[in-house]
Amino acid sequence: MNLIFGIAVTVIFYILTADAIKKHPGAFYLGIYVWCGAVVMYFNLGYDQKFPEWFNVYFMNMFSRGIFTTATFMVVMYLGVITKHNKLSRKLMSVRGEISIIGSLLTLSHNVVFGVKYFPMLFTNPKAMPTRELIASSITLCLLAMLIPLFITSFKVVRRKMSGKTWKKIQCMAYPFFIGIYVHIMVLYSADVKSHITGIVVYTLIYGSYVVLRLRKAALKSRKLKAATA
Repeated sequence: MNLIFGIAVTVIFYILTADAIKKHPGAFYLGIYVWCGAVVMYFNLGYDQKFPEWFNVYFMNMFSRGIFTTATFMVVMYLGVITKHNKLSRKLMSVRGEISIIGSLLTLSHNVVFGVKYFPMLFTNPKAMPTRELIASSITLCLLAMLIPLFITSFKVVRRKMSGKTWKKIQCMAYPFFIGIYVHIMVLYSADVKSHITGIVVYTLIYGSYVVLRLRKAALKSRKLKAATA
């Protein structure tokens, strides 16, 4: 339930802040870093023990467990498969690049926090790592290798200096990156399938729907091209 709640909160957040993000993107980028640091301190300093359990489960865990981050990329990717935009989707589409940057910053911050623990062992003594953690860490490195160029080219100042063809080629990595997040989550959930069954079902439905919609959009585009050249 907290996963569904977290995804809903993330979507509502971007709907309510779209105009502000468009006007002051830098403030949001900085705010993300400040907030990530606050979340780390919140748990490391034991403040989670002083607040009600519901606050941690439904709000703070949304950030510490990466729900907000993953949902951010869901917004970005689903906007890309919409074939008929309405007022709401057009509003979000106008800041899709900025939302992508926010998601990238959240992901990089998340990996700094957890990477301190896992990456040194991955590079120095991988045999000492449990199989699940080894696989998850390896997937993370692949995801970061795709994320960094996607992140850099999401900035308009960088995009303007690139040819449209090159930019589109780089952005195509967003598809395996997005699917890779799903694989990463499933690897982590495999540690206790029973307690994560709701998350497995929800993520599978969301990602499965995305794949169907993406293939549908590609088919429609191919059909239009054939009709134009006929």
